[in-house]
Amino acid sequence: MIGKNARLLPILAGLSAALIWGIWFPVTRIGISQNIITPADMVLLRGGVGAIIFAPLVFRFGMKAGSAGWSGTAAILLTMSGPFAFAIGMGSNIAPAAHAAIFTPGVYPALVFLLALIVLRDPSTTRRWVGFGAILIGAVLAAWAAFEAVGPGNFYGYIWFHACAWFWAVYTLVVRVSGLTPAHALGITHIGAILVYGPIWLILGDTGLYEMKAEQLIFQIGYHGVLNGVIAMFFYNYAIQRLGAAEGAVFAALVPSVAAVSAWAILGEQIGWREIAALFIVGSGVFLLSGARRAAT
Repeated sequence: MIGKNARLLPILAGLSAALIWGIWFPVTRIGISQNIITPADMVLLRGGVGAIIFAPLVFRFGMKAGSAGWSGTAAILLTMSGPFAFAIGMGSNIAPAAHAAIFTPGVYPALVFLLALIVLRDPSTTRRWVGFGAILIGAVLAAWAAFEAVGPGNFYGYIWFHACAWFWAVYTLVVRVSGLTPAHALGITHIGAILVYGPIWLILGDTGLYEMKAEQLIFQIGYHGVLNGVIAMFFYNYAIQRLGAAEGAVFAALVPSVAAVSAWAILGEQIGWREIAALFIVGSGVFLLSGARRAAT
């Protein structure tokens, strides 16, 4: 166990990661809904910076996903590498940013638990099943609020967001089985996005980057590529490394709430009692499912 003073830095790192990820959802919705960027641009913006940073590491150790082999690499390329960013962009054009955070980082821990239980035969406990149930109840509450407010048209947005939760869950399981370091896994993810999906982006030509002003382009690259794609992941991995996976995972539970508050402040999205209840229930579910607990004093 680390001392109180030594805990401060990883706690601040974890909170910073939650803040960056939470604000990313309304920032993405603004860019997509105002036609500043397209869903295809999201792939390039998220992958480009990371590809440059991690290129030496991947050049040294290769694109093979460790013990998961080339099938593991294929799984990474089909989930978090490009499809995740594209699906977030597609969903953000339809559904509220706060709901995106509930249905993606809020739901994904439940899917990881379920997949690990089925595929890896992970042990289950009553606490974790309660957490799993809480996340499902919170997701249903969020969907209920959205359907009542704007009708079932948002349903398509939720399909995209739910797909993102599955992408993230499968990716997490592959990285766990592969034995890859976090940096190597990120390198394969980002370089795969550029090598595989970059040419598709160029062929389709569905982009708003060419018409973008320099300061806008710098902001988009900075937030999606540097802050969200690299720095937040580094902060989160550092928090987990220093505090342990159980305590570090608590910061992921904060992301939906941060997204909801920032969506209200930035976009004016209203937060009703159902959304507040959903945020609380989902956050509690993630807390229980992660096995997080108060450190002994």
